[in-house]
Amino acid sequence: MSAAPITGGCLCGRIHYTIDRPPRIVCHCHCRMCQLAGGALFLTWATFDASAFQLTAGRPAINESSATGRRHFCADCGTPLMMTSTDDPLKVDVTLASLDEPDRFRVGHNIWVGSRRDASKGFDAELPSHLGEPDE
Repeated sequence: MSAAPITGGCLCGRIHYTIDRPPRIVCHCHCRMCQLAGGALFLTWATFDASAFQLTAGRPAINESSATGRRHFCADCGTPLMMTSTDDPLKVDVTLASLDEPDRFRVGHNIWVGSRRDASKGFDAELPSHLGEPDE
């Protein structure tokens, strides 16, 4: 990874963040909650150490999407930004598309493929696929 900072934010520009370490793992998530939260066939997440992540502008709204999951998004434009979990507060999942340079990191896995939609079954089929979370 280059020394350039990892930055990102939402569509309307009200929320910005910076990350000072590379991701642990990058995955396409096919779970039904991600499909509904993103309005897409899947969401792509980059998992970072929470201590590496810092909001630099704005404050996201939070949806408690499950007993442990918290989805953070821009209340103004709706951009899904990150997800945190009460059962692992040391990590933050950031939507790859919200990075200023989303092509900087390669996707390594498909996860929660039991909910995968037919329209996405051929997409990135060469990647390892998991019924749940892969080992990091």
